[in-house]
Amino acid sequence: MEETTISSKGQIVIPKYLRDALGLKPGSALLITKVENKLILIPKPEDPVKGLIDAGQRIAMKNIRRHIKEE
Repeated sequence: MEETTISSKGQIVIPKYLRDALGLKPGSALLITKVENKLILIPKPEDPVKGLIDAGQRIAMKNIRRHIKEE
């Protein structure tokens, strides 16, 4: 986990290794939401339909892995 600070303009710095891991470049769009007392940043997919398909595949794989562990 990394620590960052909020500038007087409300900006934060995302560490380089995280930007690289997520393929974030200057001008990349992010979605931000609040869950309980946490802020969640999500890279906005260039193609929203592909983003939904990818998310659905990740959820399906997580459920399959959980099912396998339960057996």
